[in-house]
Amino acid sequence: MVTFFPMPYQGETLYSMIARYHIWSGNLNSKATLRDLFNTTSVTAGRELPANINLLINNLPDKCTLTVDEIIKKHTLYKYYTAFLPSERATYIYDLMSEGNGSLIFTALGLCNNNMKIDSSLKYCNQCVESDRNNFGEAFFHIEHQVPGALMCQKHSAELYICNKSTQIKNRQEYLNLEFSISEKDTVVATLNKQIIEHQKKFGKDIDSIINGNFRFKEMNFFREHYLKELIHKGMAESRMKIYQQDLLRDFKNYYGNDYLTLLGCNFDVDNKYNWVTAITRKHRKSFHPIQHLLIIEYLNIDIKELFNSEYMEVRKKIYKSKTDGEKISYRERWSKLGKDYPNENTSFIRKLDKATYIWLNKYDKKWLAENSPVKKTYGHSKKIDWKKRDEEILQEVKEVVEAIYNSKEKPERATVGVIGRRIGKAYLLQKYLDKMPKTKEYLQEKVESVKEYQNRRISWVRENVTINGESEWIVMREAGVR
Repeated sequence: MVTFFPMPYQGETLYSMIARYHIWSGNLNSKATLRDLFNTTSVTAGRELPANINLLINNLPDKCTLTVDEIIKKHTLYKYYTAFLPSERATYIYDLMSEGNGSLIFTALGLCNNNMKIDSSLKYCNQCVESDRNNFGEAFFHIEHQVPGALMCQKHSAELYICNKSTQIKNRQEYLNLEFSISEKDTVVATLNKQIIEHQKKFGKDIDSIINGNFRFKEMNFFREHYLKELIHKGMAESRMKIYQQDLLRDFKNYYGNDYLTLLGCNFDVDNKYNWVTAITRKHRKSFHPIQHLLIIEYLNIDIKELFNSEYMEVRKKIYKSKTDGEKISYRERWSKLGKDYPNENTSFIRKLDKATYIWLNKYDKKWLAENSPVKKTYGHSKKIDWKKRDEEILQEVKEVVEAIYNSKEKPERATVGVIGRRIGKAYLLQKYLDKMPKTKEYLQEKVESVKEYQNRRISWVRENVTINGESEWIVMREAGVR
């Protein structure tokens, strides 16, 4: 247990609080701070959604009034990231932050497959820094500045700066104190024009409502239904089944402009039907990034407070009464009899004979149904593959890729079967059927690199392109990433 811990300033992140403790404690390294606060050195310095918060609370002084709930909801981006998630998922993430494994948090958010590239560097406002120094004697990281998509300080209508040290830091356990991290080399997040400033004002207002509000969680499709209502009102749709996607995409992009959408990592190709704007207007089978929701909300001129307080089209899970054993036995007997009567038919055929039985079992006795249905038949390909011809074709493609890898002037990439296969778009073919292509196999055995060969090539590249002649060998090795 520590003897002191800095009380949070209003709007300060937990990351910033721990960074201030590190300086105040006089600890010489980050591991000493982690031992003080968490009784372990395996904690990662989470900037947005930190974990192990209950461990921290248990190590704070008895007189400290901070709680797990207060830290999570007021000093992390928990409310921002869970605002558009269902209650069960938000509770799970809350538990991961409090007690669980922090490495699972972003997976639980459902954003791992999202193509957005969001800058997670630490940001600050120069005017806030001066104000904090005058009022508190020190600067700190503000939570509203760390929100992904925030490009300006709402309080001062000023551009935010990127703390360059936060992008260069390699130690994932180190907490940067803002007072000791500001540099003249820090750059602005983005150059703001009048149009971007107006969009950011609306964005900041909605963020403030989420972070400082107390909304109830909704089912994911609640938002989709509300968006559809406004799209119909806007003339971009006639019903949930008829949305004028091309008109919507063009109007959406025209409303924001390419520059702003690119800054937020949300730009898209109008001609690509697999874009996020189209997906968010369809049934939500996956999570969307809060930025994407906020862009749709602004575009449709939706008041975010009214949205979260609305009961319009809220999806509720239907609760089914538990079924009796007698009902299960009856339906199972019907299905089993059909299987015996038609032993050579598949599930689709039997299902058509008694749809009601199939529907009941699929809803209330799904595991039994799966175990007692005809096994799906598999059929081989009728067309025989000419492996000799395919070997010649693949060999030519492989040679072109291998030559490109070895002749590239960029940072070296190791020549492996996996890398080569992905480059030609046939990784599965090379991994599963290489033995059927002897010429390609022989060529690959000659050209793929061992770890040692790859390291030597990296070292040569560093000597030619990065370091100056005559520099120490250890510098060359370090730049090449070779121990």
